Amino acid sequence: MNRDLRSRLQQLIRLVERQDGNLLAVRRRLLGDECDVDAQRLRALLAEDIGIDRLESFGAKFARMQDTVADKLVPALLRAAGEPVQAAIDNLSRMERLGLIASADRWLQMRGLRNRLVHEYIDRPDDLAPALETACRFTERMHEGFYAMREYAAAHLHITFSADESAK
Repeated sequence: MNRDLRSRLQQLIRLVERQDGNLLAVRRRLLGDECDVDAQRLRALLAEDIGIDRLESFGAKFARMQDTVADKLVPALLRAAGEPVQAAIDNLSRMERLGLIASADRWLQMRGLRNRLVHEYIDRPDDLAPALETACRFTERMHEGFYAMREYAAAHLHITFSADESAK
């Protein structure tokens, strides 16, 4: 693997690691440790400005991490592994076959869900509550998938993650 590809993969892994931490933190601030969300709970969250801000932050961080993983990290990981890079569904299917994510179809469904988190939250809390609950639960799947990819990069591609490695 060439130096540029190695450096890019390391950079993306560090980026997603920060995004993952930020997403999990805002999820905790928004929902605590409980992902069960019904319309009543969502209305209570939206009754205060801080709840609205946290929901907007969660939606943005959820979308950003999902975009970074699916559109940047997965293709870079495949390239580094000598695999062809194809359409998102094919790339995610390859990640599933490698055992790095549980379900490519689920990841694609979540890509559609992110738009609902950003655009529907105030106008339709009855519709948004189940979407928010699903997104909350999926943050764990993204977290697990990312760390599986990170471990794969370390074990199979000999990618290291210390700060001094980016200079190599």
